[in-house]
Amino acid sequence: MDASYLDTCMTESKRRGLLSGYARQSRPDIHFMPVSDATIRYRIAGSGNTTLVFATDPPVMLEQYDELIAELSKDHRVVVFEVPAFGFSVPRNGMDLHFAGATDCMHEFLRKLDLGPYVLTLPCVIGYSAVAMASQDPDLVAAVVMIQTPHWHEGIQWKKGRDPKNILGRPYVGQLLLRWLKSKRAGAWYAAALGERKRLQEFLVPTLDAFRHGALFSLATAFQQFLVEEEPALRPIQQPTLVVWGEADQSHCHTDKASTLLYAPHAQLHYFKDAGHFPELEQVQRFSMVLREFLAST
Repeated sequence: MDASYLDTCMTESKRRGLLSGYARQSRPDIHFMPVSDATIRYRIAGSGNTTLVFATDPPVMLEQYDELIAELSKDHRVVVFEVPAFGFSVPRNGMDLHFAGATDCMHEFLRKLDLGPYVLTLPCVIGYSAVAMASQDPDLVAAVVMIQTPHWHEGIQWKKGRDPKNILGRPYVGQLLLRWLKSKRAGAWYAAALGERKRLQEFLVPTLDAFRHGALFSLATAFQQFLVEEEPALRPIQQPTLVVWGEADQSHCHTDKASTLLYAPHAQLHYFKDAGHFPELEQVQRFSMVLREFLAST
């Protein structure tokens, strides 16, 4: 039963509204890229021979990347984008949000951006799309950075921990319930995921601000279609790979973090003891130092 249309179908006037106002004006470096199945909202800053690409990890929004962009754009070109059907990356009516469809949409965005080859940092379950693109289009991907991305089967267990009663996993029920509870859900998620509870408001306030302006949060559809029991055919990454884990992330306290190496056997592995689910945002200076050392070594 496909209930994804509850997240992807909207009137043209609503779509135009989401792509204007706050979504366009909150930062001066915001841009929009139309692709076949969506319009992708992204930020771009800096210059250099290397293009670093980050995907936001919902419910994190583009506006929460100010410090990371400022730091890394000193010596690199930095692109940060919101994945389709989250934030203000607006899907076209009927967009396919299964793993292959969502990955193809992000792949098209990167190809159309035409700033590769890229160092891809697609965190959490979006990291599986980076694994797929690294083998499907090796000329596009120079290196991969995996953050909080375990092996697919570990990811399924993580999903079950986030939705133990399978409420979000129920078509229609999950989509409709999340429309009313997404602000509460975001607060509970940050409380579990952040390494330092005192930073809760720092992360939650900009998310709620974006929600008030209509930001999308299609988590139920992602649970029902993107991250499902049947694992896609993912081949090990051949490009240089950096694996980063925030160990204070309570949502992954039972995850086999070394399982990431099944996708990248030769990866450099770094554990951030005091960081949670978002080490690149929680510890910007340390993450930037580790990333620069990785890039220098490759």
